[in-house]
Amino acid sequence: MDIWKAKQLFEQNELIKSQEILNQLIFDNPGDIDSLILRGRISSKMQNWGDAMNDFAAVLDFDPDNSDAKTGLEMAKSILGYFTPDMFNP
Repeated sequence: MDIWKAKQLFEQNELIKSQEILNQLIFDNPGDIDSLILRGRISSKMQNWGDAMNDFAAVLDFDPDNSDAKTGLEMAKSILGYFTPDMFNP
């Protein structure tokens, strides 16, 4: 299994199958930035904002200047802030 197959499945909207491949790739190599970003994008598309934020934050641990991860993390934070405004301002 490789990232190219996961990307192809993502483009075909086969999100669960793509995510399964990515889970294995990340298990084998926790620092696989491309796999983490794609899995974050899948989680975002599935509205699993916490999972998306975790993946994007993990990328930033390895590559603090990664623009895809920064954008994804900010988008997830802003959506969560929109849906749960009292979560951050009790």
